[in-house]
Amino acid sequence: MQHDDGPGGGLIDPLAMVSLATLVVNDHVLKAAARSTPWAVVTGKLSDVAGMVFFPILVVAGLELWQRWRSSYEGPQLRQAIAVAAVVAVVFAAINVSDDAGIVYAWSLAVLQWPFRAGLAWLSSSSLPALRPIVHVVDPADALTVVGAIAVVWQTRWRARAWRLRRG
Repeated sequence: MQHDDGPGGGLIDPLAMVSLATLVVNDHVLKAAARSTPWAVVTGKLSDVAGMVFFPILVVAGLELWQRWRSSYEGPQLRQAIAVAAVVAVVFAAINVSDDAGIVYAWSLAVLQWPFRAGLAWLSSSSLPALRPIVHVVDPADALTVVGAIAVVWQTRWRARAWRLRRG
């Protein structure tokens, strides 16, 4: 398989596309179909794994594009991917085992979402929305899905190898 070693190339890798498609289809189709069935547990964990694969790839791609914009891109960096995977895994585990971390997460996303909600309210001539935390359930079993974050390390290793081979 050929890997795009350019900045942000990890996003067009089949691994990223499959994980994003899995996340979208699972969250918008499968979860609704599995509600109140034994499959509901499976769909919940499937989203977590797909997200743990995709989100670190997205962050690494963003960092690479930023490096390119600064003219400092030197190919896919394995250390960078390892650091991103570790931070994402630790944060995800924390919000799923700690009530306090879960509360911080819920309110942080509320703050990040508010400008978009305010913009939509303004466009529809509605009053400004209240700041509302997202619904987040602390579930220690979800912390087991952090293993998905290692995918970005595997992907970056292959992309870095392609970068080195191409540059001879």
